[in-house]
Amino acid sequence: MKNLHLLMNVIVLTVVFLGIYGCQRAQEVILSEPASAPMQVSVVYPGDCLGDSSFCDVLYHGVQKARAEGGVEITEVESDAETWEMRLRAAAQQSGLVITSGFQMSEPLARVAPEFPDVKFVIFIGAVDLPNVASFTYKANEAAFLVGAIAAFTSKTGKVGYLGGADVPGLYQYGAGYVAGVKAVNPEAEVLIGYVADNAQGFYQPDVAKTIALDHYENGVDVIYSMADSAGFGAIEAAQAGEDRFVIWTFMDVNYAAPEVVLTSLLVGIDTDAYRVISDFAAGNFTPGIHSPGLAEGGVNYAPDEQLSAEIVEQVEALKARIISGEIVVPMERP
Repeated sequence: MKNLHLLMNVIVLTVVFLGIYGCQRAQEVILSEPASAPMQVSVVYPGDCLGDSSFCDVLYHGVQKARAEGGVEITEVESDAETWEMRLRAAAQQSGLVITSGFQMSEPLARVAPEFPDVKFVIFIGAVDLPNVASFTYKANEAAFLVGAIAAFTSKTGKVGYLGGADVPGLYQYGAGYVAGVKAVNPEAEVLIGYVADNAQGFYQPDVAKTIALDHYENGVDVIYSMADSAGFGAIEAAQAGEDRFVIWTFMDVNYAAPEVVLTSLLVGIDTDAYRVISDFAAGNFTPGIHSPGLAEGGVNYAPDEQLSAEIVEQVEALKARIISGEIVVPMERP
């Protein structure tokens, strides 16, 4: 009996020890569980557009700023017309937020977004009116008015040009604002208008753009506003081939690329908004709908490059104030 009693005590102590040790191990397991995986974000570029000093590069800069801050895991892919929908679907299957840009992505996104109602989508320079999509269209016509005024203030011939990458409704506001700005400063000015193509392929044809720009310059134009992305480098080459020829750029300041001919640039705040959208998503926030920030909201502006005199900048700033106040209403229709 004494031995049996001793054996029972040993068993009880063993069970207690194992119970205490097991609880401690359970606590250790709970405490040592890895932190939740970072939130997934995918960026689908509409083409092989990185490095062309257009909206893709501006978007890229905003994405890199968000990546540097951490808190999200970002995947970036390029695409083309044959893979737009495939890339968007693949991104939606692995990410909670999918970002893209370009008017050409509007229709593919409108088809893909309804298939993933729990995924949030963002498109820049395009509009998709769906409950899980945030669209940033911007009032680029307002800033285009200002660069049009700059062209008119600068031109010595009274002839200026507009070079559009694609003759499509979604981009008419750029040419409309530009022509209105030119005419506000010089009602007698002549504006020559040329489009590289009638679709997005025009943005990738610098040779065609150069031919159009050369024709403009040879017909007396001395300032061309290029809204043609990488094709616009053809206009820069055409300007460099002669004297007293200037180019105005779109989306980012490219004065560094050809300071002798780049007069100014129309700036669009895609980088700022991309960074903010990703930061908001990481914090659990998302605001769908169509957002159109203009001069008043800082969504668009112009770059006061060194080639612009203080007098011109002063006059442009006065026009800017009149647009913000509503005194000047800038058109958006095809010029």
